[in-house]
Amino acid sequence: MKFLILLAACIAISEACSCVQFDSRKDLFCASDYVSRVKVISLKNPNTSPEGILDVIYTVKHICIYRSSVKQLSNKITTPSQNPACGVELTIGKEYLLGGSIDKNGVVRAHLCGIVEEWSSVEDKNALKTYKC
Repeated sequence: MKFLILLAACIAISEACSCVQFDSRKDLFCASDYVSRVKVISLKNPNTSPEGILDVIYTVKHICIYRSSVKQLSNKITTPSQNPACGVELTIGKEYLLGGSIDKNGVVRAHLCGIVEEWSSVEDKNALKTYKC
């Protein structure tokens, strides 16, 4: 019985999201391909079961783009559908500060290892405009 509990704990740990730690918010900001204040407009979840492995796609309105590695930042933000895969859950109608990656095909991605803060909880909002990377 102890073996089964230990095995279950090991599997849970191995499937957990793990992230590189940054020394400061500025370091995470500069490591991100994009950082934007967004309002979530809609959600498209193509999964038909809770075990779904397809990515979830949020449609957002960019209120203020603080950083972007591309000229035109898509209003579609993709995230894994499961928390163990570092997927994020956003609420339609709420505003967030998001920062993450943009893949070689221009797909904008959000994940738990990036910047995911409800806008009302963001501290020192003015500093976002002053970061030099």
